[in-house]
Amino acid sequence: MAKGKSDLSKTKDWLRNEGGHARGPAQEIDISPFAGWMLEQTEGRLRNLGHEELFVFDENDKLIAAYKGDKDSVGFPMDLLSQDGLTVTHGHPKGDSDFGGTFSWADINNMLDSNWKEHRATASGQGEMNYIMRRTDKADSKGLRNQINKDFPKIDAKWQKVYRDAYNTEVKKGTPKEQARHIARQKGVGVLNAYYKRTFPKFGFDYITRKKGYTYNR
Repeated sequence: MAKGKSDLSKTKDWLRNEGGHARGPAQEIDISPFAGWMLEQTEGRLRNLGHEELFVFDENDKLIAAYKGDKDSVGFPMDLLSQDGLTVTHGHPKGDSDFGGTFSWADINNMLDSNWKEHRATASGQGEMNYIMRRTDKADSKGLRNQINKDFPKIDAKWQKVYRDAYNTEVKKGTPKEQARHIARQKGVGVLNAYYKRTFPKFGFDYITRKKGYTYNR
């Protein structure tokens, strides 16, 4: 895969600006109660929480660490980024929109700064399950970062406009505000899903969405 040609010394690094808060103080969780847990059990837990947690599996799919956050983000130690072959999954609580949603720009920033094999957002909304970003042997983190930085202002503005327009339309129709937020968030996330699906594979990353009912056999 050809390397990106953008010069980040001349381009605002939108991902880093958006992503810094996700690496706040790490509140470690005692994982002894989860001894032997596999990915499926762990993500079943994450879907039923009102706050974010992050679980880390080594290259042999053994649970090795976990961290607790709040309803908006979860911190983790910076040295986690340098460890090879990890699978990292964290929760996206459904909040007042009843829809968890896909990766934030902060999540993508973390993946591109890491040596992780797989990053997963485990969403709690109705009908949701997982959003998965997976590194292949052709992964070009620098190229993908450059492309996203180039596209970021337009895509970020687009999904937020879609959200606002959908919400306002639903409220004017008399839709209850909670349901209007749900519909608006679904449509806004749809913009990001479409962008991720067409962009990630160009730089050696798989982008996968899973709904409830799939089997855990990557």
